[in-house]
Amino acid sequence: MLLSIVIPVYRVEAYIGQCLQALERLPQDEVELLLVDDCGLDGSTVIAQAYADAHANAKLLYRACNGGLSAARNTGLDAAQGEYVYFLDSDDVADADELMALVRDAAAQRLDVAKARFVYFDDETGEERPGPAIPATEVIRGNALLAQECDARVFEPMVWQCVYRREFLVENGLRMADGLLFEDELFQAPALLAAKRAASFERVILRYRQREGSIMGSLARSSRWCASYLEVCRRLRAAADALPEGAPRRVLRRRVGQIALSVGKNTAAYDLPPAVAREATDFLRANLAELAGYALRSGDAFVCTQGVLLRVAPSLFLRLYRRAKG
Repeated sequence: MLLSIVIPVYRVEAYIGQCLQALERLPQDEVELLLVDDCGLDGSTVIAQAYADAHANAKLLYRACNGGLSAARNTGLDAAQGEYVYFLDSDDVADADELMALVRDAAAQRLDVAKARFVYFDDETGEERPGPAIPATEVIRGNALLAQECDARVFEPMVWQCVYRREFLVENGLRMADGLLFEDELFQAPALLAAKRAASFERVILRYRQREGSIMGSLARSSRWCASYLEVCRRLRAAADALPEGAPRRVLRRRVGQIALSVGKNTAAYDLPPAVAREATDFLRANLAELAGYALRSGDAFVCTQGVLLRVAPSLFLRLYRRAKG
């Protein structure tokens, strides 16, 4: 088995059919589809079960209780048999041909991690716009790939940009962090830092749906994403401090600084309802020293400069990012 695709299923009745239909072109003898039911109450499970019944390479796994995206992905990872693993969200649409070509490239070059591109598409209009233009690379160490993308400010942490060699994940104990938003940050950066053989490709393997009810859309419904960002910073900073001096430690510290600034940037950049905006601003001010401190200790001049502005003039920091968005 060359590839295992892990697809969490939770309240995506309107989208999962399109997600699964896009995978029809995959060779069934080389690819398994692991659909993980995370105890949603809509018709998603019925659609997933019907697909599994009609496709010998698809299996529906049932969780005993709702655990969230990370828990569902871990359930799929535990059951995976493929040489490579791909984590696909059930409201997005993969390009089967490009995904399979990426996996074949990864296997031929014995890559631990292979990263590709994506496009955004609007759920209502269908309009597409390109994602970050990550450059193609030769085979390099994962920390070099992470550094290159951070330097070019095109790094995105979403795991569905990558295929991962399954044994590499197992050997390094790499699993999704339960109970947090932005859990991809705690997976992709550590995976790249551990990867001895990685590469990025200009292939576009996914259409990333932009919709109101998505997890990212939850930023407008509550300010709990602020606490998730801070917890991600704490965990990644602890991971960085545990590394010996060198490029991996430097790269991870810089990434932590960039994430810390996102609390302020997202508060300014998203069209948050007034109550949520106030909660997010209050959280930012209450944790200002810690968040700015991560940026100030990032070792990156650009990130440090933003950290200084956040620390000494948070109101100005927010105004500048609102103006940049407008």
